[in-house]
Amino acid sequence: MQTHPTDTRPAHAHAGLFAPATSRSLISVSGEDRVTFLQGLLCQDVATQPTGSLRYGFFLNPKARILFDAWIAVRPDDILLSPSGGMEEEFVAHLKKYLFFRTKATLTSLTAGFRSLTLVGREAPALATPLFSSDPAEDGLRTLAGGGFAFLHPHRFAFERETGPWIDLWIPGDSFEKTLQDLERRVLSAGGRRLAPEDMEIFRLECGIPLPPFELNEGHFPAEAGLDAVAVSYNKGCYVGQEPVTRLKFQGQLSRKLTGLRAKTPKILETACPRPLFSALDGSEAGSITSLAYSPAAGGVIGLGYVKRAHWEPGTTLIDGAGQSFEISDFPFVSPD
Repeated sequence: MQTHPTDTRPAHAHAGLFAPATSRSLISVSGEDRVTFLQGLLCQDVATQPTGSLRYGFFLNPKARILFDAWIAVRPDDILLSPSGGMEEEFVAHLKKYLFFRTKATLTSLTAGFRSLTLVGREAPALATPLFSSDPAEDGLRTLAGGGFAFLHPHRFAFERETGPWIDLWIPGDSFEKTLQDLERRVLSAGGRRLAPEDMEIFRLECGIPLPPFELNEGHFPAEAGLDAVAVSYNKGCYVGQEPVTRLKFQGQLSRKLTGLRAKTPKILETACPRPLFSALDGSEAGSITSLAYSPAAGGVIGLGYVKRAHWEPGTTLIDGAGQSFEISDFPFVSPD
């Protein structure tokens, strides 16, 4: 945990610019069978997704647990996928397992041709607009005038709560440095700030956004992360993991879900995650902490975790194995307004 963590309020109120050391993956799926191929793997409905739009979905195992997440953008001749977590090799290998001999679909990594940036905050759309081409058919997906792409994430994410604008940009390698300098200048002039990796982690926790491998992994269903409303279609045909997903939706109740956590003391000694949580009343197992960070904007240590039904009401006190106390909290922790 940072000794002097960044105050991210300028990023929320204005804009934050993050340039990762490793660019976010971008995979093109082309060929006449591209839609049917992905339709059988994704819990999101690609067949009804309009050209130029952006959706979010999961690739699940047969038990409906999360293997990979991905942003999905439809173009006239291909579909772009951008998974989280820097696991491109594993992601492509998973897709290839279902790419049978007669399937007319081709997987192509576009990652090496670009360097990615992330732009967040209230003024992010206005700051990114000068980079866009003028194609009126584009919505969540935008092409860049100098080449490249922008994914404009929907404003609502976990549990359909407002988290503010979030834009992923892919800039051609030969124009990246100039674009970065120009965009950083505009961000700083607007009252925003450049974000380091640890700052971006604080920012996403303040928003309450779950990510692989911390919150989104083979231990969890999409609904437990609060993402079935934005990432799962219950009206499409068969896909890997469909039966358990549907059964959970219409027949069952969640036994645990993703919640916000606030440390009840200004500082905590143990920050390693994941680690278990217990009831402060009887010591029974209550869940686990998946991510923690100190947030000046939120006024203390905040985190995310999966908590059992009996303990997930806001205000409930839980303790970890080191005796540190946490309170269940709604999120986002910092308002985007």
